[in-house]
Amino acid sequence: MADPERGLWAKPTAWWRFGIPVGGILALALGALGWIGFDASLHWSSSDQFCTSCHNSPSKWVEAEWHQSSHFNNASGVGAGCADCHIPQEFFPKLWVKGTSAMHHVTTQLLGDYQTKDDFEAQRLMLAQRVWQQMEKTDSRECRHCHQVEAMNASAQSSDAAQYHQVLMEQDGPTCIDCHKGIAHQLPQGW
Repeated sequence: MADPERGLWAKPTAWWRFGIPVGGILALALGALGWIGFDASLHWSSSDQFCTSCHNSPSKWVEAEWHQSSHFNNASGVGAGCADCHIPQEFFPKLWVKGTSAMHHVTTQLLGDYQTKDDFEAQRLMLAQRVWQQMEKTDSRECRHCHQVEAMNASAQSSDAAQYHQVLMEQDGPTCIDCHKGIAHQLPQGW
């Protein structure tokens, strides 16, 4: 006999029998939808269209430079997008970079730091050095995602390039960006 003081807990009801499994399925479904949405937002916010969409930023000027570079326009037809060079492929480093750079870009947009190309050019060296320092700190991780020195055909390279790439394989210290500054965007004046 059910204890009247225990109320709903006194006897199994339809709510008790089906509530936990249905709640579990709903939680699983909501979690899956949340993850799919999160993943889609990461993918969308890493697209070239997203990266170059800000109307009040240097993206419109550096996009034109990138379109003239070998990272966009080359004989093989294989190109690198904004995210390939500026966002790590690994999950947690990607989240960190996207979060911190988003704060910087939103602040730049709100403050209108780069209203004209002259405003941008005045800061280009500082901005480039910031990117170069990050690439040096990560041993050009994003470059190495596509370019493996060990897989390069040294006989197809100039003797200087082959020599530098050999040093890159054998020693800690030098990294891709040490020699390849200006590969996708114009070098700052005074560099």
